[in-house]
Amino acid sequence: MASPSDPKTEPIARKAPLVPEPEPDARLERRRPRLVSIHGAQLGKRWELAPCGVVIGRDSAQAGLVLTDPAISARHCALELDNVTGEFLVSDLGSRNGTYVNGEKIGERRLAAGDKLFVGETVLEFTLDEELGAGFHSGVDSRLDIDALTGLLVKRAFDLELARAFALAGQGGDALAVLMLDLDEQRSASDGRVQKHGALCIAEVGRIIREEVGNAGCACRFAGEDFLALLHPFESAAGLALAERIRTRVADCSGAREVGQPGPTISIGLAELHPGLPTLDHLLQAADEALFRAKAAGRNQVSR
Repeated sequence: MASPSDPKTEPIARKAPLVPEPEPDARLERRRPRLVSIHGAQLGKRWELAPCGVVIGRDSAQAGLVLTDPAISARHCALELDNVTGEFLVSDLGSRNGTYVNGEKIGERRLAAGDKLFVGETVLEFTLDEELGAGFHSGVDSRLDIDALTGLLVKRAFDLELARAFALAGQGGDALAVLMLDLDEQRSASDGRVQKHGALCIAEVGRIIREEVGNAGCACRFAGEDFLALLHPFESAAGLALAERIRTRVADCSGAREVGQPGPTISIGLAELHPGLPTLDHLLQAADEALFRAKAAGRNQVSR
């Protein structure tokens, strides 16, 4: 991190306050505000934020926090500490692709712990690491089970939940369903070439899946644009209705639309446990075959 005197980290210009600004909150040192790359450029890297603030961008001559991401501007956005409240503010600096916080395009916004900052194809999580307490290690353990971009389970944790649900269904005869979900390929409006969905789109689709599945089960992102969900216990008609709600919300989701590109759609395959599917592998294969039928039917479909 550059020093406070470095011109690259000059704070955002603001009107002079009516009263003298106090010294930066002493709690700032204890809380240790940081940005952590959770997707895209410099994945896993952590930057500690100084009270003087920092400009984020692609050009090392104009930015103090430089990201190797061609989708961001030379001077993309800036973070500055509000000495009165002790909070950090993020402001867009006229970037060509915009700055987003938690999927919402912003001009200026205050940041809270856990907020996700989308710049180009990079996602930075704002954290406030408190002094180590009794719950520190359990908190770290729980975060290891969550995909930082979508808030869904990671595949390892999902597999454990699926195995447990499968065993319980076998013992009690409960209904168990698996959804296999895949974002449909996106073609450029200018040249028709297939393009991958961006981080903003994947994060928003993950949020939709998380909200719709809710307490009915759990879900994970197991590849870049692929998701799995389990529903237990669940009835057939309710499972189809839930899958259809996810499909509709994704298709209607303007927040997940990439700049200059068509909105996303998703295809979903549903499989229910029955005597003809004696193992987990059989159940997952049935969901995969249902997803294939949804794709073959023209995509943006739910199939079983």
